[in-house]
Amino acid sequence: MTKIIDQLEERVSKSAFHLFAKKGYSGVTMQMVAKDAGISVGTLYNYYSNKQELFINAFKVSFDRIYVVLESIVGKDTAHYKFFSTLYDEIVKFQGFSRELLRDKINHEVINEIKEHLMLLMRSLFYKAGETGTSKIPDNDRDKDRTIRLLLLAVHDFAQEYPDDREGNIDFFCRLGERMK
Repeated sequence: MTKIIDQLEERVSKSAFHLFAKKGYSGVTMQMVAKDAGISVGTLYNYYSNKQELFINAFKVSFDRIYVVLESIVGKDTAHYKFFSTLYDEIVKFQGFSRELLRDKINHEVINEIKEHLMLLMRSLFYKAGETGTSKIPDNDRDKDRTIRLLLLAVHDFAQEYPDDREGNIDFFCRLGERMK
């Protein structure tokens, strides 16, 4: 019985993830997730009491995976290209989630915690960049956070505005990162 429940939860999770990543929070209904997962809406409500709970669960699962990958890149002595190409690809893959994260549409402690983890990861990347030479990265924390937020918004925006120029977009962010050293 546990295996069946696990399979059902996995189907629901995959459906929710796919739909939220594609359509964002406001573009998805519980009915859409239930239909995509091949279950009744009532069954879905047995697992998640509302859409926000379902979104947060799917968001957290996807971000945890992304965070591990990005953290391993920051932990190594690698060029900006690896970090920005991975960040770019993940933002493209999860546009609905990244849009919600960057636009502050949902205020929830889990979402806020995820934002803080991402900011810490980006700060550590900038810290490493600053160690390698004279840094042009702002000295105060508020301006560092603004710079990081600007970069994240720009990555998301470039992915939408120039979807067919992945390499050009990534190259731009790498050159920008080099100028900030």
